[in-house]
Amino acid sequence: MKKFLLYATSAVLGLFSALWQQPVQAAIDAKITFETEIPKAFVCGNDSRIELSGKHFKDGRQSLCWTWNAPSTLQYNDFGQLIRSFRVKQAGVMLWIYNPRAVDADLHFAFETPTGEISYYFDFHLDFTGWRACWIKYNDMPGDHASQQISRLTISTPEGVQSGELYIDRLTFAETRLHDQITPDQQIPDNNCNLKRALWHWARLWEWEQYEYDEPLRELTADEKKQLDLVKSRINSIVEANMSSGNYINGTIIPRALKTFEAAQIRRTDDGGVIGAPLLSNDECNRPKGELRLDDIENMLNAFALNSYVNRDPKYDDNFFLVMDHAIDQGFAFGHGNGTNHHYGYNVRKIYDAMWLMRDKIAQRGKTDEYVRVLAYWSGLAETRKPYVYGRDELLDSWHTLLMPKLISALMLPTEAEQYRAMKGLSRWMSGSLDFTPGTIGGIKIDGTTFHHGGLYPAYSTGAFATIGYYCKAVRDTDFNLTEEARKCFKLALLTMANYTNLRDWGLGIAGRHPLNKNGRIPDADVNAFGHLAALGDLTGSGKAVDPELAGAYLRLKGTDRELNSLFKKEGISAGPTPSGFFVYNYGALGIHRRNDWMVTLKAFNTDVWGSEIYTRDNRYGRYQSYGSAPIIGSGNPVTAAASGFVQNGWDWNRVPGATTIHLPWPELNNPLPGTLMERNPERFSGASSLEGQNGVLALHFVEGSRKNFTPGATAYKTIFCFDNRLVFLGSGIDNNNTTYPTETTLFQLQLADRGEALEVDGEIYDTFPLQLSKGGERLAISDTKGNFYMVKNAGVLNVTKQEQSSPNDKTHAMQTGDFATAWIDHGRAPKQAGYEYVVYIQPTNKEINRLLKKDEYEVLRRDNTAHVVKDLPTGITGYVCFGAYEGDGLVRRVSEETIVMERTLADGQVVMSVCTPDLGLTEKTYTTRQESQPIEKEVLVGDGWELAAPIPGVEASASDAGTLLKVTCRHGQPVEFRLKKK
Repeated sequence: MKKFLLYATSAVLGLFSALWQQPVQAAIDAKITFETEIPKAFVCGNDSRIELSGKHFKDGRQSLCWTWNAPSTLQYNDFGQLIRSFRVKQAGVMLWIYNPRAVDADLHFAFETPTGEISYYFDFHLDFTGWRACWIKYNDMPGDHASQQISRLTISTPEGVQSGELYIDRLTFAETRLHDQITPDQQIPDNNCNLKRALWHWARLWEWEQYEYDEPLRELTADEKKQLDLVKSRINSIVEANMSSGNYINGTIIPRALKTFEAAQIRRTDDGGVIGAPLLSNDECNRPKGELRLDDIENMLNAFALNSYVNRDPKYDDNFFLVMDHAIDQGFAFGHGNGTNHHYGYNVRKIYDAMWLMRDKIAQRGKTDEYVRVLAYWSGLAETRKPYVYGRDELLDSWHTLLMPKLISALMLPTEAEQYRAMKGLSRWMSGSLDFTPGTIGGIKIDGTTFHHGGLYPAYSTGAFATIGYYCKAVRDTDFNLTEEARKCFKLALLTMANYTNLRDWGLGIAGRHPLNKNGRIPDADVNAFGHLAALGDLTGSGKAVDPELAGAYLRLKGTDRELNSLFKKEGISAGPTPSGFFVYNYGALGIHRRNDWMVTLKAFNTDVWGSEIYTRDNRYGRYQSYGSAPIIGSGNPVTAAASGFVQNGWDWNRVPGATTIHLPWPELNNPLPGTLMERNPERFSGASSLEGQNGVLALHFVEGSRKNFTPGATAYKTIFCFDNRLVFLGSGIDNNNTTYPTETTLFQLQLADRGEALEVDGEIYDTFPLQLSKGGERLAISDTKGNFYMVKNAGVLNVTKQEQSSPNDKTHAMQTGDFATAWIDHGRAPKQAGYEYVVYIQPTNKEINRLLKKDEYEVLRRDNTAHVVKDLPTGITGYVCFGAYEGDGLVRRVSEETIVMERTLADGQVVMSVCTPDLGLTEKTYTTRQESQPIEKEVLVGDGWELAAPIPGVEASASDAGTLLKVTCRHGQPVEFRLKKK
């Protein structure tokens, strides 16, 4: 079963890699061009002709103009080229078609064999004007597909249309796999039948356009009209607040846009049309040839709108309209899919801001209906005509990139009645989308984590949270507010982020593909979202006008919105407390342990949780982020990850604090795949549990996968028991056959701000630089440069260094240097059943250090591949991590395999106990799954005479011959906590 899961997961992630990292050369240069001559393979049918034309073009400066009287055909007869294309799996045809006159009819494409059989065909709808992409794979075409011996393509004129003119350009019969996110659209609605539309939400625009509102338009009341005006004024303030400074607008944004505009040579034609550089998708665009992408359109429209609005200068207003008209003519149009439109949301956001700023001038020129039809389509507003559909994936992208476009599109609709209905639909959809999502698809999980790319992803949550915050600001005190349930879900997500960040920074284990850089923290706009949600109303029952918990978190995180600051001051709210306790987030195989101003991020991975995200140009050396890592963020004023020692320049990617790794050269640590790697662990038992929300444990059983430069089968059993500021690290069963490189467990790796920063090792102070120490012994005491104290037990070799290090940048591979203090246990090459034990006191007092030097404050009751059991003496807590079926002779006598139990005896003789399996209970092991977390029953046998102190759902206690048998139903990876008392 383990082997199946490993290979199944690898196959799924391999597929995802293919989807995500499509080669940018997919269609940069067309195979068949019309710049110099008409290829001989083209043959006109009766009463039609073809000629080269510079009137419209998508490649170079000319296209093929086909003029016809019906019925007629245009054939392409190049058997060699067609047969080469048909031999390639997942290949197809790509071209662009310009239509000067919209007709409600279809152009018919038929691929024929030498004997005239039509094995493949499709129709292309002509109800449009301008350019449209025609991309389709052969296996997505209708037909019997009986033969791939295709000798010609025949294009037939549309039925019922007497005559016409079409322009064809960028024609390619692909000899490589076509993009897997080809977008169905008005021209080929059933295109890409293999597209998983619930996943690739970008490609669902035409599908959503078929939705209809379930509420008719009606006359609005005066109050409803005032509400629309209020929302519009707030949108205005949001757009204004997000503008760049005047100096940057005039010194950079406008000059850059003018340069692009001049190079694109966009101009009106004598017949009232528009012409200029071709506009193409990011995958197809070849910028060195002068072709445009949507972000070029975005930059120009934004610049010209800012000039008009900020500078109150109409000089570039004509340019604004010229660029938008050109974009529409080029295919940024209603109903179009652009060949592939994936991730377009990241390239259009400022288009909507620009349209909002220019809305009055757009109306003056009579362009509102035309422009808003396009804007509403590309914003996906049509999806909100119906309630949110449970199980819809990739919500963070939608919130982040298209929520503000939806808002602006709704409020720019031609009539107030349409605007109000659209806003009500958007409100309903937003409230539904904020509900908890199942499995590993995107959105908010029941534990408060937020998912993207099938995993907990703070760096994608920011941006999305900010935009939801803008929505909250815009709709406050209107009919478009979020429901109370939606606000509670969003509140949980925000406070969860506040729990796993310190102050605003999160740990390396949850950095995704953005390790050790500015993307690892909460930006101002996302902090402000706490305040905007708080301002919608109290969710605590405090009776205040705002939510005091959210407002307190906003103030603690240093929110920057002046209006909110004034509101919360008026309500008498001050900064809330820093989170303290142990937080379990097993949708991310994550535990967060906090006290005072420090935080430890405890990270594992399993069959459902990937360990890191590695891209072609991101995080190339991030393999070990979740190998039982435990970085401590607790230094600086304010506290930051950088001030706590986590800086990329010179960082040794092999040595992640807490992790057990094989120390590899950079070429071998580098991602073995050219594209995406999101490695999962074939073992499902990895994650965290807690007791009373204050103390907890991380468990990790990992087996390294079978990939190039990995060590297949390398394994370790690891635990981290957290009691107040004491963390006990245990390892057993560390085993691999890598005889070339050493296996290590890293205690710490911290950047040195000053080479004179001191370490203490076995009572000796070392402030010299560089430093190289190797120690061994029964008890080794060491302090790091951040005030943390370590006691290592029975270490064979403990290495401690202060040195200048060089390591490659995670994106560019360029070597960088930095000074670091590092300590690690060397398990040697190809260790067999190695282990370790050490304790970390985080920022201890001298009194605590003296106690530790004299005597341990914990007992390791067991450390093998079946169980790790630790008793903490000050708290009285005993934690049991049961990798296999456990048997003991204390209070806990037997435990099911793959279970975490924690217990403490109270002063009144009762026992508080928690039982957890981090396993989410997902049997569908795919990149993402909509499967709900399945209940998992665990059994714990305790001594005779115990019973539940109070009924707890999912917990049963019954007498047995061997003692009291507890049956505990676990779900969502959450600990189930209860109390036992003597009968």
